[in-house]
Amino acid sequence: MKNNLLIIVSLLISVVAIAQLDKGDALAQTGNWKAAITAYQNAPSDAIQQFKLAQAYTQLGNSAKAITYYRAGFALDSTAIKPMYDYGKLLVNSQQSVDAIPVFTLLIERDSTNASFHYYLGEAWSGLNQVDNAILAYQKALLFNEDYRAARLDLIKNLIQKREFSKAIKFAKQGIAADSTDVKMNSYLAQAYMNSKWYDKAIPVFERLFELGNDTEYNRNGLAFSYYSTRQYEKSIENYKVYVEEYNDKEASVFFNMSVAYMRIEKYTESIEAIEKAIAIRRPVLDKEYVQLAAVHARNEDIRNAFYALKAAQKERADDAMINYQLAIAADRYFKDKNSIIPYYENYLEIHGKKSPYGSLAAERLADLKQAIFMNGDD
Repeated sequence: MKNNLLIIVSLLISVVAIAQLDKGDALAQTGNWKAAITAYQNAPSDAIQQFKLAQAYTQLGNSAKAITYYRAGFALDSTAIKPMYDYGKLLVNSQQSVDAIPVFTLLIERDSTNASFHYYLGEAWSGLNQVDNAILAYQKALLFNEDYRAARLDLIKNLIQKREFSKAIKFAKQGIAADSTDVKMNSYLAQAYMNSKWYDKAIPVFERLFELGNDTEYNRNGLAFSYYSTRQYEKSIENYKVYVEEYNDKEASVFFNMSVAYMRIEKYTESIEAIEKAIAIRRPVLDKEYVQLAAVHARNEDIRNAFYALKAAQKERADDAMINYQLAIAADRYFKDKNSIIPYYENYLEIHGKKSPYGSLAAERLADLKQAIFMNGDD
């Protein structure tokens, strides 16, 4: 009789427990997590109850409480795969990668062919900036599921970070072969080409991104620079104009490249306007821009303004060997009086010496000038 009574009581407790858990599940389905937690808390304490409370607190964004309940549940049942998987993901998303790694390592021991286990192990390693380990994990995830897009994207991102651009390109092209409209995959492919300096290959990828409606600051600048680097100067200027109008009109390097592009197609007025904008942006560090301004004037056979542009560059970087030597050459072309030219070569040699990159040339030219003055009897 006592045994029957115990059985009946046990059954009643089980029914109550199931009822409370079912009530909590019903509330959870409509997002009423606070009420669901109350229902779960009224159920008898066991592993299932602890895991359900952990899931509820996860949904509320209370990671600390969720982790506490997961650990309490594992103390009662350490073999539960699904809760352990959810727990590991929570650790990754909470930037607790050190704790997540042994969780996914254990899960992989139990099921080595589960692509998601390998993917989240990769996420954990990535969170610790352990790029090599992350790459291995992502590759295994793709080995078991070649359609695992998140794993492919994160693999490509880490390969780019490690500067393994050829591999990044290979995996990106595989992803695009499966879905040519994948914006993220095309974006990574463009980045990999840019970092590889394969600008001719980057161009059609950027154009494809625009077709997909992905006209971003990076993509527009990347396309403009790719055209610039492949000497398609008109198209480069066209895209730089769009970049300046729609994204950023305060980037000196853009106007510098525009100036060079205009100069290459012999539009000197536009070239000067562009480099002057770069100069205005770059103040007070302007040596590079003044050298470019000098190059435009020199190409336009305006020797006087080329000389004064280099004088301005020298004021910015008085210790730069290339600028000082170019200034000496510009003086050589600009001044008719040899006595006016000599100080520039002497200045170069005094600062940089005969063993500097242009030292022997400067010394030789200085000697020629002095000899010419002596032979002509000039003062």
